[in-house]
Amino acid sequence: GNQLFFSQLMISLSKDGLIRPSLSRRRWEWDEEKIQSRKLPDDVAKFITGNIGRMPANVRMALSVLSCFGASAKITFLKALETQLAISLIESMEEAAAEGVLDKTNGSYSFGHDRMQEAAYNMMRPEDRCLFHFKYGMALVACTIESNDDGMLFTATNQLNLGGPQAIKDAQHSALIANLNFTAGKKAMEMSDFRTAYNFFDNGISFLRKGHWRTEYDLSLKLFVNAAKCAPFIGNIVSLKYLSQQVLSFGNSFEDKLEVLYITVSALARIETHQAVEKAISVLSHLGEVFSESHSEPGNIRLLIEQTKFMLSEYTDERLLNHKSMEDPSKIMAMKFLAKLELWTAVTKSSWQPLITMKMVQLSIEHGMSAMSPIGFTYYGMLIASLGDIREGCRYARIGRQLLDRPGAKEVAGEVISMGTQLTCFVEPVQCANETHLQAHAAAMSAGDICNAMLILFAYSIGSYWAGEKLSVVRVKFAKSRSLMEKQNHLLWLAHQTPLERTMLTLIGVDESQLPDQSVLGGKMQYTALVICFQKLYVSFMFRQYEPMKASVENFIYKDSANTWSLVYADSEKAFLIGLAAYWMFRKTKDPKWTHMASKSKFMMKKWAEVNEWNFQNKLYLMEAEEAFCYDDTVSAKTLYEKAITSAREHRFINEEALSYELAGYFFLKIGQKDVSVNYFLQAHEKYHNWGAIAKANSLYEFTMSSMCASSP
Repeated sequence: GNQLFFSQLMISLSKDGLIRPSLSRRRWEWDEEKIQSRKLPDDVAKFITGNIGRMPANVRMALSVLSCFGASAKITFLKALETQLAISLIESMEEAAAEGVLDKTNGSYSFGHDRMQEAAYNMMRPEDRCLFHFKYGMALVACTIESNDDGMLFTATNQLNLGGPQAIKDAQHSALIANLNFTAGKKAMEMSDFRTAYNFFDNGISFLRKGHWRTEYDLSLKLFVNAAKCAPFIGNIVSLKYLSQQVLSFGNSFEDKLEVLYITVSALARIETHQAVEKAISVLSHLGEVFSESHSEPGNIRLLIEQTKFMLSEYTDERLLNHKSMEDPSKIMAMKFLAKLELWTAVTKSSWQPLITMKMVQLSIEHGMSAMSPIGFTYYGMLIASLGDIREGCRYARIGRQLLDRPGAKEVAGEVISMGTQLTCFVEPVQCANETHLQAHAAAMSAGDICNAMLILFAYSIGSYWAGEKLSVVRVKFAKSRSLMEKQNHLLWLAHQTPLERTMLTLIGVDESQLPDQSVLGGKMQYTALVICFQKLYVSFMFRQYEPMKASVENFIYKDSANTWSLVYADSEKAFLIGLAAYWMFRKTKDPKWTHMASKSKFMMKKWAEVNEWNFQNKLYLMEAEEAFCYDDTVSAKTLYEKAITSAREHRFINEEALSYELAGYFFLKIGQKDVSVNYFLQAHEKYHNWGAIAKANSLYEFTMSSMCASSP
């Protein structure tokens, strides 16, 4: 303000001849007495307004026009506007630039300061401003149609919206402007600018006249549906409810209501996933895709898998990628609901997930590929991998990713890339593969898929944890993921992240009172309760708390009785922990059921290690070492513990290197080699400390120092 005031004052004094350059004396001269006697305004705005007010009428008019478009405008744009309005703008703006009110740079005229723009805008009476905006918007409509310029479209529509419905004199303009807002909104959606798109659709609705559902049904439907699509992306759930109610109340047919049903069911999943699943299945039944509990019986699922395998056996990768496109509108819509159900059933109704996956693949083969088909093939790959054929599963996940080149598939790119990454972690080093989640997150955000963007950040965080990344870095990643979930009030993903985040913070040493509260999230869903139980098991195992671990492992086995139909990297960590816990339980109880359980985990780990030594070799060695410990095979145990330590170090799993040192320490303590055990414990302490698990390191150090004479745990 002060700099602007001073510069404008100097220009004013120079105009009035009160300050002037003297060429002969090579200095400035001024009339101090007249300057002192001149009354200066106290308010900068009034001073600037006064200066502009003394300019010729044509210049004032041009400045007012420019002020309606913001702080600046391109000269080419102003020339187009000049032609449409049949008035002189450029010549007048040249005068304003000469007077220092405007700057002319880079092919644009711009106000030197926002107070100048404000002063020029305030020269119009408040009650007339909407009329001027509307006038300029209508003038640009012709340019928009002729030039097919998105920028011009946005500018024209914004001007009409600033004018508002109250500026309309001709009723026919209402539908025209509503249509312009629809077109601008769709363009903004293509740019992933969902807030701007929502504003265009919302303004378009405001221009609709009374009785519009009767007189302008198609226009009303597409404005309300697209506004509803954008509302969840900007967190406007209140508007989503209103918009969806309007469509559900006034829609002429079930088909016209489908898009809004899809949007509202998707929004419901954030807080009530069970209800969302039931509603989606109900909609699918109306679309001819019926599911029942009997379909989810293991025998029926196995039969369905074999049927799907037979259908796919006739297709090469190339043939699948070049398969016809789906054209049936009801099947296309069914695929959208099925795509949502893939993830929802995985966490609420796991026995139904393979039914959803098979249906997506079969519809894609029978009716053609839709934009949702990449989801179906990716989850099919995860299913095949869960049955033991990881390489074949990865093949279908790759096909799913390649299908993203299909029109409209960008919408699901984030989920496809992220879920495909889960399988990639079984064939590539997890430290590298996990980074692909960042690409998946960018794709989800670009498509406005906030729900999956949150899940992907969570998957990236937990992947970083299992990969042995420093816990201080992992903590930041979890915090970023939590921030987005809390901002979106997504209780489902918060319920999944919180237990794992608490585990990580507990290892670091964060006080219990400072841990994220998981009691408010509850554990109503089976999968959420399973996650909580697993983390209790993990923490009690890591801190060598036998009794809590015993209770947790038995509870976990009970809760984890259902089949898992989608292989994810966390399954390998689950098998690893269950195996190690079971070996410990056997040494305590001598109950053979525990070695039987551990053997099943070791069998899976061996299969995975055959495909990917980098991620699984050290885990297999450690499980074999613990098995040898159980059967008093000290020679094999010593060798296998060293192999586990070396493999973990070579493959950059500092977390598992620390664990291998620690478990070797307990082994040597048990067989009476206390000096050797102390060395292993101290090595484990160092590795835990370097990883960032300070509380775990301190706990182990206390045990090492105080329990050398005690019996092994």
